[in-house]
Amino acid sequence: MGRNLRLLLVVLAFCASCATQSPSFLDALLLKAPKRSASAISGSAFGKKLYSANEQGREQAIIDQYRQGNIPEFLRHFSKVSFISQTRSGMQAEVTLWVLPDYLGVGSDQDFLRTPMTPLSAQVIADQFGLLLPTVKIVDAIYHAASVKLDPQPFKPGPQMVTVGEMIRHNRVVQTSLHDQVPRGLVAGHKKDIVITNLLLRKTNRVAIYGWHLRSGTAIQPLTTVHGNWYADYSHGVRLMAQTMVINDIEYKVSDVLRDPELSALISYEGPMQTLRYNLNQGLRKKWWPQS
Repeated sequence: MGRNLRLLLVVLAFCASCATQSPSFLDALLLKAPKRSASAISGSAFGKKLYSANEQGREQAIIDQYRQGNIPEFLRHFSKVSFISQTRSGMQAEVTLWVLPDYLGVGSDQDFLRTPMTPLSAQVIADQFGLLLPTVKIVDAIYHAASVKLDPQPFKPGPQMVTVGEMIRHNRVVQTSLHDQVPRGLVAGHKKDIVITNLLLRKTNRVAIYGWHLRSGTAIQPLTTVHGNWYADYSHGVRLMAQTMVINDIEYKVSDVLRDPELSALISYEGPMQTLRYNLNQGLRKKWWPQS
């Protein structure tokens, strides 16, 4: 597969007449999730409910809401991210990805709560919807493509960072930055991303986070695996992406591209990705982690 992908890209790079229009269905890609029930809990009410939950209960409650389809309408419509990148050998190509317009949140358009969670819970949800977590390079591309760039809003560090109260307070700050409006277009800069990285092969039982971009395009948070995979604080966000991408008007699987020695450089600073997901069997507290 890798050799065929490389050969096809070479042909396209030198034969513009071979290009075809990208599949139209990708321009209207929708999240494959259950319809939100009219009786579904609001984001603010869900936040209050989480106050009484322990860590296990909180993670399970978050996953349950997404499985039930308690997701704002605006988060069901993917945003297109297009940029020029290079293969390992230096060949330029136009790359298009489809990502959720904001970080995962529970509730309605009018009342939703962005939900920081552990990487294991994020992986369960990604599996549920058939989506992927991004690489560091993809997070950078998302920020540069975002039509709405928000400034990072760090809180005072300390043990309170992991509490529900800080999660709710930070969501309120972000919404104030958006003037309490439904996010329109691709929004970035307000959370650190849970990402995939080859570091997870030797830094097992960890979460990899990256992001919080400044207007200069520099991320406050460099890639780090300092925290265990049980950890989540108010600053973390989960942005998922479609498994389909387009290179020079030809459709590919993101997983194939990430594994390919030549093409992986288009969307990965690390070259070929040896792992594309968090291992749900490596949970430090796996005796209670929700199962996919």
